[in-house]
Amino acid sequence: MKMLIRLLLATLLFMCTLPPVWSVFETNIVYADQISTEKTLKDDILKQMGNYNKNFTFSYEGDFAKLKTVLKKTMDEIRKEHQYIYENTSKWEMKMKYTGNKGTITFNMTYLTDQKKELYVNAEVDKILPKIIKKGATEFEKVKAVHDYIVLNGSYSSNTKNSQYTTYTFLTEQKGVCQAYALLMYKMLEELNVEAKYVKGYSNNERHAWILAKVNNEWYHVDPTWDDPIGNKNDEVRYKYFMLTDKQMAKTHFWEQDEYPAAKSEKYKGFQVANQAFTIKNQFYFISEKNKKCIKWT
Repeated sequence: MKMLIRLLLATLLFMCTLPPVWSVFETNIVYADQISTEKTLKDDILKQMGNYNKNFTFSYEGDFAKLKTVLKKTMDEIRKEHQYIYENTSKWEMKMKYTGNKGTITFNMTYLTDQKKELYVNAEVDKILPKIIKKGATEFEKVKAVHDYIVLNGSYSSNTKNSQYTTYTFLTEQKGVCQAYALLMYKMLEELNVEAKYVKGYSNNERHAWILAKVNNEWYHVDPTWDDPIGNKNDEVRYKYFMLTDKQMAKTHFWEQDEYPAAKSEKYKGFQVANQAFTIKNQFYFISEKNKKCIKWT
């Protein structure tokens, strides 16, 4: 009996649910050859998630008694540091089997997208950015160009063939919901080496997502969804929710402010009255909603 007890494998189950399950894909098991440890666990998971592998198993050496705590910490770090990958993951589940400090951990992942679609997204972003970003563009100009492209080239809709939440759908169908808008902006800014944060919160008592962008070492809120006019006017870009402070954004949006860097600079406060904007000879102008005059932005 004692021998049987020693040989018995302990099996634990731990599940963490991210946003609601939106899509289910067929199983594709990928087995990792390397042995994972507490130190390598995050990188090992990220490698698999970055390839959108749905099922994978690691050999693991370490203290299994604290693995659940380690995993919670690891996934929280991924949530904060690798937002694009994390927000494209709708659900994950982990199972572990072990004897002593050796065993296996198996992950079952559900994604909103897949590797083939993300390869398409990467290729499209690489095509788009050189067309909309001029040589020597400042961080502000990069943020504005990405914001304007998204507003002018898509429309808000949940009536999509593919997932309404993804950049792939936005780029292929020219429509999606706030998550698609925000993730595409995050993706593009990341490619332009402009630091950004994907923000999850609420507006109008509904879940909502937007971006925090870092320009000249100051953070600003940018909501391309709310700047997109109803009816998708092809020649109109709004700037009411562009480069806002926490105080300005908090009038209509709600989020866990402790989770994100503070946005305090009021340098771009004038955009609150901007209805239209345009550039002439590399100079940016906007039309004031108060007096309809064309104002040069300095």
